Amino acid sequence: MLVVLMSLSLSLSEASEGGAEEGKTCISERRRSPGRVRRESIGPRREGRSLPSWKPRHPPRWPKNQSTRPPTEKPSTTEEDSEEQNVNAKEITYPEGGFAAWSVAFGSWCAMTCGMGLVNSVGMFQALVATSVLPTYSNQAIGWIFGIFVFVSYFCGVQIGPVFDRHGPQGLMALGTVCLLVGIFTTAQCTEYYQFILAFSILTGAGCSLLFTPAIGAISHWFNKRRGTASGFAFVGSALGGVMWPLMMQSLVPKVGWAWAMRTVGFVLLVLCVASVLLCRSRLEIRQAKASSTWRDMLPDPRMFVDGTGAMAFTTAGVFFIEWAYFVPVSYIPSYYLARQGLAEDSDAGGDAAFAYQLLAIINGASCIGRYMPGYIADKVGRYNTMVVSIAICLVSVACFWLPDALGQDGGGGAGLITGFAILFGLVSGSNITLVPICLGQLCETHDYGRYYATSYTVASLACLTGIPIAGGLVDMEGANDRRAYWRPLVFAIASYVGAFACFFWVRVRVKGWDWRVKW
Repeated sequence: MLVVLMSLSLSLSEASEGGAEEGKTCISERRRSPGRVRRESIGPRREGRSLPSWKPRHPPRWPKNQSTRPPTEKPSTTEEDSEEQNVNAKEITYPEGGFAAWSVAFGSWCAMTCGMGLVNSVGMFQALVATSVLPTYSNQAIGWIFGIFVFVSYFCGVQIGPVFDRHGPQGLMALGTVCLLVGIFTTAQCTEYYQFILAFSILTGAGCSLLFTPAIGAISHWFNKRRGTASGFAFVGSALGGVMWPLMMQSLVPKVGWAWAMRTVGFVLLVLCVASVLLCRSRLEIRQAKASSTWRDMLPDPRMFVDGTGAMAFTTAGVFFIEWAYFVPVSYIPSYYLARQGLAEDSDAGGDAAFAYQLLAIINGASCIGRYMPGYIADKVGRYNTMVVSIAICLVSVACFWLPDALGQDGGGGAGLITGFAILFGLVSGSNITLVPICLGQLCETHDYGRYYATSYTVASLACLTGIPIAGGLVDMEGANDRRAYWRPLVFAIASYVGAFACFFWVRVRVKGWDWRVKW
């Protein structure tokens, strides 16, 4: 009886808009996407009202600003749940700008300068520790310090993302500030290998994760159509941090030593962390309103990978390969230049060795543009479309600029190729960081974004853990520490970018087909 009454109500509503003669056929046709109307008999009303399966187009019940987002969660088992989801989706609005929204974006910018800025500076720390603090350890052993650091920075998102969904960013970011500052000031005192593992790899890594994971999520509460632009602005902070920290350390270490250089970095971090905690806040509280939620909703859900299309699984695999590839240049370009110029044994960050650290600053400086522009372009032409192109250019930059330089003759020579690589790679690699969270956001509802982000980066963090040590081990295989010792890790980076390109390309074609004019 209930189904009959609801069907009658829908029929009367459609009759008032377009005539009672259209009946159930009109209702069914209007609920299907344009170009996909089937000429078949109309089944029961429940079949017409079921949640859409993941196909290139979706029924118009989705909000206009989420029309390209494929639902990846299982359909509701009851019609009441379906109605509740429809109401929630329609009620979600985004400021898309204004003082409050952009102050959140600026707070996120400060957090990214601290957290992701340090992650982007691992090459500088790796070179300084290897030459100044722990010169007797191999490249692979030193690589584990920073591999664990990057791993912890991403892996802590396993719980941080779901907790953010429930409680917002400020408490998490305050805890992150404490962990980060204690870790940095403790690292200044480190002289032993295990001390670096505890202070920098674990404590500082946890602080970075507690800062930038909630900061990324906070933007999704204030922007939707302009989310790529806002996220790009925030991620410029991570590139700026990647310029600031190497230049500060390169300038300060020869003058005041390792310990006071690290303390100076810590004081600057303190100011930025306080600003980020005060400014970052959430505004959507959908998940708290669901009485049926349990503690299990706080955990990442592996079922997200089994969505019937493979989009989440292949996107996560693509992110894994990106992290493998991205951290080879970011971690080893200073060490490569020192070996290239025969300065690998220098314990000073000044003089002829200064350009090694400036190369990392060049990459991150170019990435200031490269992290904002892809987000802006992605809002215009599609997030996955932009991601596929940018990964292809990253692949070309490593294969056509850095690899030929590494295969050149010993004895230094001109730095044109390696400098050109630093500029080009910086311009395009910013999308590796900026667009990944936005692409993941297309696969879920806003209130589940933290869980999707955490689940994906739980897997990707394993690449962060292993990528730097693998590259270091490949360098050690050569025996001699010269420029030719780096061709193996470069081939490793190239192969990883090929895998990332294949994964994102497959998802784009699987969901939207071969028509690249379609924005997605």
